[in-house]
Amino acid sequence: MKPALSVVLFTVLSGAGLGVLALTGCVALFGLPWLFPERLPHATALGLALTVAGLLSSTLHLANPRNAWRAFARFRTSWLSREGVFSLLLVASAAMFAALLYAGADASLRAGFAVLTIALAWTVLVCTAMIYAGLKPIRQWRTPWTPVAYFVLGHLSGALILLGIARVDASNSVRLAHLCLVLVVLAVAVKALYWRAIRAPRDALTLEQAIGVPQGVRPAGTSGTPTAMQARLFDAGHTGRTFLTDEFGFRLARRHRGVLLAAFWLLGIVAPLVWVAGAWWQTPVVVAACAAHLGGLLAERALFFADARHTVRLYHGDART
Repeated sequence: MKPALSVVLFTVLSGAGLGVLALTGCVALFGLPWLFPERLPHATALGLALTVAGLLSSTLHLANPRNAWRAFARFRTSWLSREGVFSLLLVASAAMFAALLYAGADASLRAGFAVLTIALAWTVLVCTAMIYAGLKPIRQWRTPWTPVAYFVLGHLSGALILLGIARVDASNSVRLAHLCLVLVVLAVAVKALYWRAIRAPRDALTLEQAIGVPQGVRPAGTSGTPTAMQARLFDAGHTGRTFLTDEFGFRLARRHRGVLLAAFWLLGIVAPLVWVAGAWWQTPVVVAACAAHLGGLLAERALFFADARHTVRLYHGDART
């Protein structure tokens, strides 16, 4: 599927923002020694800003952004609608949570909004992932590894951003650094298992399966068990490019896929790993490491979309998806 920059930005920025909000909520709720108390409001505000920036960038993918409100109209059946509704609730909750932190409000009141912010951040993360994991026509997305990857990568980017904020006090951030290392290992394992799962040839969909005869058909005038007969496409139904061929027939060159894959491993995994392991807390190093990580996630998300092979491709000449 053709990667759209607005959607790639949306999933990466909002994922990082949701990770920051969930982790700052945990700090406030459980008193985790990851941040100075005076830095917690700034971290919450940054997480809220990243989340809102991601949500706003998603509207750029709409042909008519003025119709964005329609995304809220199918809450019972649409993961996209659920994501929109819960995102609005999250923005309100996180904004109130940040305001209470800045004002030094009562601890019990802050704890209530911390719980609400954590729950809503996790809910929005799951809803965003399920927009893709719930699509039956795209085998590469309809796997349990999709929501797991979104959840882990969102918290990894959020933890790295928090570590950058807490960098001035090494003793205060050492446990947060350990969390980052654990999340890096989890991210490597999850993405490796995800790519292994989507490349399993036994799960690929064929044209016979798409038209409802996976075991073959019985020739006219005969009886007995069906014979394995290979279906073939006579005509794609058009002579020029269409929306379907542009969006769902997108093919990523092997060398371009290699570049994106290398960018994810080097920028998204190795760069922050070296930073955290080396404990370099200078501001330029911190900014460069966090920016490199987000750049690596942009490459990973672009690859996530480019690897998707919609079932409709079977009706345009592909042997399998």
